[in-house]
Amino acid sequence: MADHPPSDSPGHWRRFVGLGLSRAALAKAAGRQTELRHAVRVSAAVLAAYALATLLRLPQGYWAVFTAVIVVQSSLGATITASIERLMGTAVGAVVGAGAAMLHVRFPEAGGPILAITAALLAFMAAVRPAFKVAPVTAVIMLIGTTTHMDPLVAAFLRVAEITVGSVVGIAATLLIFPARAHASVVESVDKVTSLLADLLEHYARKLRGGETEFDARAHYDDTLAALAKLQTAMAEAERENASKLSDHSVTDALPRTLWRLRNDCAQIGRALRETLPAPGLTLQSAAMLSACAGFLRACAAQLVGGARPNRLAFAEAHQAFQTAVETLRETGGTRALGFDDAARVFGLVFAVENLFGNLGDFEERVEETAGKRG
Repeated sequence: MADHPPSDSPGHWRRFVGLGLSRAALAKAAGRQTELRHAVRVSAAVLAAYALATLLRLPQGYWAVFTAVIVVQSSLGATITASIERLMGTAVGAVVGAGAAMLHVRFPEAGGPILAITAALLAFMAAVRPAFKVAPVTAVIMLIGTTTHMDPLVAAFLRVAEITVGSVVGIAATLLIFPARAHASVVESVDKVTSLLADLLEHYARKLRGGETEFDARAHYDDTLAALAKLQTAMAEAERENASKLSDHSVTDALPRTLWRLRNDCAQIGRALRETLPAPGLTLQSAAMLSACAGFLRACAAQLVGGARPNRLAFAEAHQAFQTAVETLRETGGTRALGFDDAARVFGLVFAVENLFGNLGDFEERVEETAGKRG
């Protein structure tokens, strides 16, 4: 009978470590499903664009392949937007480039000035309308690239045809292979913004209760601004999807505006709480109110993905308790004993919390509108 290597042999440990690394790699890959699906979409689009360009015998079919790589995005709306912009830019660049190429044929000694004027004209147009950002590239390639041996009009037609093939293939790949709608990006962005704002509110609640926290509010506000910008982009992509009739999901434009107001309310609360609140009778009730706002905000966001409605009654009770604490502070003369700056911070906090309460009610209504359209 053959001898088996001992359990502590190098071969045994190599197999053990290799198995562990493989499992770790699979676990990481499982957490990157969105990225893997996007990779598959791009790969399929590239293969289809190459095959179609070869079948149509396009002389520079690699532009179709380049376009497929460029236009395939993470959502259908983003792909449509990228495809339309690339087609528009290519068409404008091809027409202007064809005209410039005709001038170059007629006046070959003026090649440099023609190239410079064409590039300047289209660069100005791209600066005014970013959708035309590929127009200068297309025109310059037509003037000095491999299409100079062709008739300018034929070269312009072929370039548009090549870009059209790549764009159509890109849209088809995004629509048919692991289809991803911009509406999902909108919901994801809304969830991100609400999570960040809820974290801020919970941080301020802990601060009011005297708890220790290493929370970086300034960095959090920067993250919130970035998430709001991403939401605006996702909204534009979702509108493009709806306009193309390729999606029946819609999100009210008021939703991001309401989130901006909530972000401003949180910033105002943060300014009021830079120093210890000089109203002990209001401190704990303010903390409870901010915690209730954070929970209500998270519950509203969860409703977008089919979660239960937030507990309106409990939220209203928390608000009523906060208002009672404010009235008690006024009736007992607590505000009259405060200095000007301290009184301004107390009333600033009260004003911000009341605005937050109203805007959260508005946010809940916008979420219900969106959830209703989804259903």
